Amino acid sequence: MDYLPDDNSRYNDVDYWDERYKTEQSFDWLGCFSKFKHLLEKHVKQEDSILILGCGNSSMSGDMYSAGYRSITNIDYSSVCISTMGARYSHCPGMTWQQMDVRQLSFPEASFDVILEKATLDAIMVEEKSPWEVSPDTACFIHQALTEVQFKTDEG
Repeated sequence: MDYLPDDNSRYNDVDYWDERYKTEQSFDWLGCFSKFKHLLEKHVKQEDSILILGCGNSSMSGDMYSAGYRSITNIDYSSVCISTMGARYSHCPGMTWQQMDVRQLSFPEASFDVILEKATLDAIMVEEKSPWEVSPDTACFIHQALTEVQFKTDEG
């Protein structure tokens, strides 16, 4: 499969991601863990409970686990991704993988100390011409996602 879609709108289509994750091993949007490590070490404690939104097949969670972060919950709306990544990291106690939509998180309030999002909102906004003037549908989607996230941290 060619991983670049014919149309950017495919980036917010779960079928596109399911097909992509069937063959693609790993892809790190915006850079790998080493690019963010200095920020995480400054702001995130290794004992924090961490939620990674739209984890995809990035090596970020595995690299964080290797660096000593042990309580990592990964979500993605692609069941193929979650199945593949859960199997790949089954040897990592404390790291979980769940199929879930960022607009409907099924965790109780104050479940996490830290929530990381590396490119999920970018994928949601692919059809927008400007990030400062988004369509009502995109604005609603982002509002739903951020409202969900707000109440899932201890500081919600």
